[in-house]
Amino acid sequence: MREIRQMMADAQGKDPRLALSAVRALAEETDWLLVRAVRLARDDGYDWGRISRLLGVSRQAARQRFERLAPLAGPTSPRTRGRTLWERDAIDLAEESADSRRRREFEAGDAVFW
Repeated sequence: MREIRQMMADAQGKDPRLALSAVRALAEETDWLLVRAVRLARDDGYDWGRISRLLGVSRQAARQRFERLAPLAGPTSPRTRGRTLWERDAIDLAEESADSRRRREFEAGDAVFW
């Protein structure tokens, strides 16, 4: 928060070089925060119409800008498409246990010094 306050102060200062770089940094921060807010809204079930009204843009503009950055649900892998929730959970559990087994085997191995 202190950094943002400093950027705001720099952007309002008299040095044009410092002001321009501060404005650019603030724009990057607000873009990141905007995408984060849209993701939160999508995760909470907001549709594009509601998000667009809150942002003050058209529904189409909001969807085109953020659909790729903040999808409603994450991409599904081909191996889990068309499966029931129980089957997907079983696949995820099997993968997690295989990953932890591989991690234990890797950590138990002898270190190779080059």
